[in-house]
Amino acid sequence: MTRRTFQSLTHAVEAYYAELRRFVVRRTGSVALADDVIQETWIRANAASAAAMPDNPRAYLYRLAGNLAFDHLRRGNRFADSATDSQVLEQVACADPAPDAVVAARQEVALLAAAVRELPEKCRMVFLLYRGHGLTMRQIAARLAISDKTVEKHIARAMVHCRQRLRAAGRNV
Repeated sequence: MTRRTFQSLTHAVEAYYAELRRFVVRRTGSVALADDVIQETWIRANAASAAAMPDNPRAYLYRLAGNLAFDHLRRGNRFADSATDSQVLEQVACADPAPDAVVAARQEVALLAAAVRELPEKCRMVFLLYRGHGLTMRQIAARLAISDKTVEKHIARAMVHCRQRLRAAGRNV
């Protein structure tokens, strides 16, 4: 088997998207959870520096997705038992970010907002329902009367487009 070479881990996530998603669905039994885990896998891969590229990106991504799936399941069980909103907020609270980080984040949000506006209408609608309103792919498919696979393709297209716009603006993604 020939190993594929990638410029970044995000490229590897996109190349292995379908098989990683199937892997997580088998592990969790939930398509919605698998979608969230793969999205988080992409985010983590995006945050990794190019210097940290593993020797076997596919194995690394499988391990990362598996660990994230396990974490989601564990968190879901713990929160379902007896967590209050204040306990959840305490767990995710962090110190105020540095001013330069705030400015950089605002600039990135503006770039992403512009990239989302550039998407074709149907693609933009699917992406905003998924990331903005938190609907599952199945819920979006039912709401828009399109197939689950079409929803998946629109989301992947939107993610690739947003990443391209960030790269064009000099962001290291």
